[in-house]
Amino acid sequence: MGRGDIISGAFWFAISAFCGYLSYDLGLGVLRQPGPGFFFFWTSIVTAGLSVAIMVRGFKMGAGEDAAGQVIRIANRVKIALVLAALFSYALLVEQIGFIILTFLLFVFLLALIEKKSWTVAISIGLVVTVLSYLLFETALQSQLPTGLLAFLRF
Repeated sequence: MGRGDIISGAFWFAISAFCGYLSYDLGLGVLRQPGPGFFFFWTSIVTAGLSVAIMVRGFKMGAGEDAAGQVIRIANRVKIALVLAALFSYALLVEQIGFIILTFLLFVFLLALIEKKSWTVAISIGLVVTVLSYLLFETALQSQLPTGLLAFLRF
């Protein structure tokens, strides 16, 4: 039995159930006019489903078998800490620096420094992801993303 998978799956299931409950209280709205909790509710449903899948996988593993056994070494722990620090920093700084700049920098950091991709690949993917996510959220969904340092451009 994969004890680590069962524990982590149960943890994320509890978190997603709590978030689903809170987002339901915010109001779901309808598909054409989603409420403030719509996106968070459906995200919590997907997260709950994935956590159940992880728990099922944990129950199906043989005795003494653990998926995380050899995977998390010292180097991987440093990478995990760096990624968590980068995501935490992103959440703290997105209002001041802005969505476009910070999303691009985050992807370049993750790809070039964490995943050891070439700078050309990291910058290219960073640009594509940033532009596509901006077009999706700002243009198609008409959400207001933080402009930060680029507020003077008024786009």
